[in-house]
This record gives sequence, structure tokens and C-alpha cells, in this order.
Amino acid sequence: MPRLLYPVILLLCFVVFQPITGYASGLTSDLKSDNDSVPRLNNTAIKLARNKNYSGALQLLQRASAGRPSDTLIYNQAIILSRLKRYEEASSLLQQIPNFSHAQANQGVFFCMSGDVKVGLALLENTPGGKGADKVAFNRAVAHLHAGQFEEASRAASDAVRMRPGESVYRMVKGDALLGLGKFREALNAYESVEKVPELTMMLPVRLGNALLGLKEYEEAAEKFTDYLLTNDRTYQAPARFGLANAFYGQKEFAKAVAEYRRAVQFRPQWVEARTGLGNALCSIRDYRSARIELEAALALAPENQHIHLGLGVISHRQGLHEQAMDHFLQSPDLFDQKDKNLADCFLSRGLTHLEFNRLDTALVDLNVAMRLNKEHPAAYAGASEVYRKKDSFRYTLAYLEKAIRLSPQNDKMLTNKGNMHLKSGDMEEAYDNFSWALHHNRQNLNALNGLSISLLEKDRIEQAEAVLDSVINRGHHKAFLFNNRGIVRSYLALKKEKERDFHNAKQYYYRSVRDYERSRDLDSTHKTYFNNLGNVYKNTEEYDKAVQSYLGHLDKSAINNLGVLYARNKKGEFGLHYLNIALTIDSASMVYQFNRYKVYKEYFKDSLAHRPDILQAQNLMPTNSISSKYSKDGYINIYLYDYEFEHYEFPGDHYFPIQTDAPTPPDYRPLDDLVAMEIIANPSKVKTPQKNRVASKRMPKPRRSRLAGSTKCPKII
Repeated sequence: MPRLLYPVILLLCFVVFQPITGYASGLTSDLKSDNDSVPRLNNTAIKLARNKNYSGALQLLQRASAGRPSDTLIYNQAIILSRLKRYEEASSLLQQIPNFSHAQANQGVFFCMSGDVKVGLALLENTPGGKGADKVAFNRAVAHLHAGQFEEASRAASDAVRMRPGESVYRMVKGDALLGLGKFREALNAYESVEKVPELTMMLPVRLGNALLGLKEYEEAAEKFTDYLLTNDRTYQAPARFGLANAFYGQKEFAKAVAEYRRAVQFRPQWVEARTGLGNALCSIRDYRSARIELEAALALAPENQHIHLGLGVISHRQGLHEQAMDHFLQSPDLFDQKDKNLADCFLSRGLTHLEFNRLDTALVDLNVAMRLNKEHPAAYAGASEVYRKKDSFRYTLAYLEKAIRLSPQNDKMLTNKGNMHLKSGDMEEAYDNFSWALHHNRQNLNALNGLSISLLEKDRIEQAEAVLDSVINRGHHKAFLFNNRGIVRSYLALKKEKERDFHNAKQYYYRSVRDYERSRDLDSTHKTYFNNLGNVYKNTEEYDKAVQSYLGHLDKSAINNLGVLYARNKKGEFGLHYLNIALTIDSASMVYQFNRYKVYKEYFKDSLAHRPDILQAQNLMPTNSISSKYSKDGYINIYLYDYEFEHYEFPGDHYFPIQTDAPTPPDYRPLDDLVAMEIIANPSKVKTPQKNRVASKRMPKPRRSRLAGSTKCPKII
């Protein structure tokens, strides 16, 4: 073929095939315009959301809504906004489409997620059933858990489980509700039913531990918390530490509990329950100062928390702040469970606080509960004996005191108080034995030494009594009651010397006794017993005016008796009988008063005595070996008033407080957030008919071969 034909052939090919390529380009453009751009943007946004590109998905949905708004686009935007945690915007959008499927349910969920549980619950409660009803019930349960409404949460969780039994999270939420209701065994069963579900592996150990805490199975609970802490997961680190602290506290390993509570507080410094637990544990190891710091910090965060007030009440009682203690106890009434053995110490503390305010009957109620809850603790029995001592009930005072001593036989303070009770009743032999035992356990017990000296005096071992008191006072114990009692001892020594006709030494002892009474007055003028005793000295030294003046300084029944004796001795029988009758009016059971009245009748009213057998029988009431009758100068009995102090009991605190289990954080809400796809439909009106625009392609006709050229070959173009 001639070389000049090649350009022509190329040109012809271009002309023939150009319409075909132009058609292809136009067809592609037309096909793109056939697809609706709104569904395409919507569906692309869904794909982006599945890849967690929520910002990109939201931009596409907003572009689509600008082009052609629809309920589907609004709904999908709301779902994407919720995933971006923009719950208020999501709720606002759903308000525009109230009739859209799941719109109300999700709106309720979004309100709950934004923190407005009350409004969210109202929407969820009014959501009709149908598809997704199990999720609605689940979300209601979670919302009730956040609101602390465990009964309602349990019902909603039960509905969710009934509708979808195979959903493990629903069962776990049911367990959370039961835990909040205090149904620990049922909660444990619910947790154990889903324990092997992989996605709950890290969520369950702490929950199981808290259920075991509620069942007081502290060792098993500690194992669960420890197992979780040994994992690499740190999501539930704080509640696991708090739970482990509770488990140690339940086992009364208080030092370990303090360490774990501190770790929990470090995780969450504003955690009221953790700080309360730390304060209680510090109180249990008797570190009252540190315990108060922690509990007061917790009280600043939760002023109405009864657990905090209970701990502060016990601490205040131990620190002697009785008014504060009572205020705190009054603000924690619901925690005093009379069936909980661990609360014996709390009842004891409240009872002893009532005792400090002389609310004797109320104190006795609490002390009786403490005795019933813990039969082996002597403090409650000792406290009850103090109640009856203040009630002047000798029988019950000794009965409870003896029970306390049986539980704590080496307690020198209780033995001393028992001796004092026998002193008060005039049983000197028993008093002497108890003071001796008290000193056997504690030779420095001042009240026991004082009581021993009195019992020695009453046993007519006067010189020994003086030696004991001299020793105590010379060692620097300058107490008013010691000087008063030594004054009594020296008064009897004076009487003894007079009986021995050693009048010089008798005078010296009278002088020394007066000096002791004056010293007692100077140290403590509130007791005033020295007035009565000083009057006896003046009476024995025949200084009657001074004697009367002294008796009037403390005119109790003993001084009235002594006034009667003074007048009877001075031949004034009517005056003597008058005062003795007054004394008997005050205390008709006193043998001393009855005996002295008999003596007055015998001396001044013999004729009347024959007609008074009730008075006559009093002649045998006073034992002849009584020191007061033995050293009487005139046959009458003068009463000396001893001073002795009852010991204040200080038993080590056996402090234990109720454990607060941690309410587990509920799982996340589950919006009904299946994004809605839109169907892409081709638009026939925009599709061009291929027949109208189609250019038929034809083969180029082969050139007719001439005979002349048929055999000629085209030369190769180089």
C-alpha cells in the first residue's frame, strides 16, 4: 500500500470511533445522576460510623439533610451525636420525630446518659412495647440503679431477662438490683450464672466479692477481690481495693483494712464510704485522733450519713466528749440493730454516754442489749452496776459487779468498787478482802489503799490504818478524801488514848484530826463531810457550840443523828429525841438511829419505853465489837462520814462498725441505635434511551481487489 494512504486510514478510524467513546463518557455521567445522592450520603455515613468515624458520618448526614431533610436522617444524626456524647443535641433532634420508631426510647436513654435520670425514666416508662422492648426494660433497670431505686430496678431487669433469657448483661443487672436490696444470696446466684461469659470476665469479680461481703463470707470475698487485683485490668481498681478493705475489716484484721482503705481513698479522695471505712478501722485499732480526722472529712462531704455519726459517737465517748457523743448517736438511730452481735460495743458506748447524763433507765436499756449481744464483755455488766449504784440498789449493784469481776477477775478497779459498796453497807470483812485483792493486782491503786485504811480502822487496827494513810499522803497524794479519812482515824486514836487514860496524846490526836479536816476543807469544800466529822471532835472535846455549828454546816441525816446524841449527852433528852426522830424519818432502816433512840428512851423516858416494844427491840441492834460503840464516851453512837471515790472504768474498746458494701457501677446504657439505611432507587426519567443515541458501528467495506493489484504486496514502511 502506498505510504501516503496511512494518514488517511488513521483519520478515518478517528472519525468512526469518536462517537462510541463520547457515548461511553456520557453514559457514565448519566448513571451517576441516576442514583439519589441523599440515600448515598446516608448509607456512606453508616459505613463511616461502623468504622467509628463519627465526626465524618455526622458531616455527611448534615449535608444530606441540607439537601433533602427526612426523619431517617434526623434519627441517624441523633444516634451519631449520642456516640459523640452530645446527648442534649441528640435528645433535641429526637423531639422533632416523636413518632419515629425507637425515637422516644432513645430520647429517654439520652436524657439518662446526660444525667437527667428522672426525665429519662419517665420517657422510658411510657415507651410502648414491640421490637426492642427488652432493651427498653434493660435501660429502665440501669436508670433505676443510678437513681438508687433497687426494687424498681429488679422488676425492670426481670422483664428484660424474661424477654431475652440468653442475654448475660441482663442477668448481671438483675444481680446488681438484688445486691442493692440486700438480697445477697440471690445476687450471688445471679452473678454466678454468668460468671463464665467472656465479656463479663472483668466486671464480675468485684460484684461477686460484694455479694459475699453481704453474706459475711469474708475470706471468700477477699479471694475474689485479690484475684481481680492480680489481673492487668485497672477499670475496677478502686472498688476492688475498697472491697478488699471491707473483707479484711470483716475478718477483724484492722491494720490490713486501714492500708486498703487508704489506697481506696487515694483513688477517690471524695469517696465518702471509703473515708468512713478508714475512720472506722482506725477507731478499731484505737487511734481515735486519726479516726476523728477521717470521719470529720467524710462528714463534711455527707453531713447526714448515719455511719459517720455512729463512728464519731463512739470516738467522742472514748475521748470524754459526752455531749458530742450523744449528738452523734441521736443522728444515727437506724444503725442500732439489736440483733447484730457486732454492734455490742456501739450499744455499750451509747449506754455509758446516757449514764454520764444520769439517764439511768435509758442507759440500762442499751447496756442490757450490749450484754445480750456479747455475754463475755465485762464492761456492760460494770456499767449496769453503776446504774444501780446511782439508783441506791445495793443488791443489783453487787450482782452485776460480781458478773463483771468473773469476766475480768484481775480488774483492780472493779474490786475496789466492790469493796466500796461493802464499806457503804458496813460489811467491813468483805470490804477488806476486796481491797486486799485489788492491791494484789495493783499496789498503786489509791482508792483501794484508801478503802483498806477504812476497813482496817473498822476492824480496830487503828495504827495500821493511820500508817497506810500516812504513807499515801507522804508520797504526795494530797487528796481531800485522804485527809478527811486520816482525820477520822486520828479522832479514834484520840478516843482510844482517852480510854487508856493517856490524855496528853489524846489531846495531840484531837488537834491533828482537826488539822486534817481543815486541810480537807481547803482542798475540796464541795464534799463537806468534814463538817460532820469535825463536829464529832468538838463534841468529844466538849466544845458544844462549835460542834453544833459544824453539824449545821452539813446537816444531813448523819449530822442530825449526831445532834441528837449531843443534846442527849447534855441532859437534853427531849431535844435529843426530837433530832433522832427526824433522822429516822429520813432513814427508818438505820440501826444506829434506832439504837440511839432506844438509849434516849432508856435514859429519859423509861416509863414510855415499856409501852414501846418497837423501840425496846433496838437494844440489840448494834454489835458490841463495833468500833463506834467500842470507843463511845457516853454509850451513844456517833457517825463518822468516810470519803471514798468510786473508780471510773476504762475497758479497752472492742470497736466494730457495720460494713458498707459498694454499690457496683451499672453497665452502660444500650440505646436502640441501629442506624437506618436508605434504599438507592434509580430514577427512570433521567435515564437516556440507548437506541436514540446509539451510533451503529459498521465494518469498513473491504476494497475491491482488482486483478492488477491483487497480487501486489504492500511494501513495509520503515
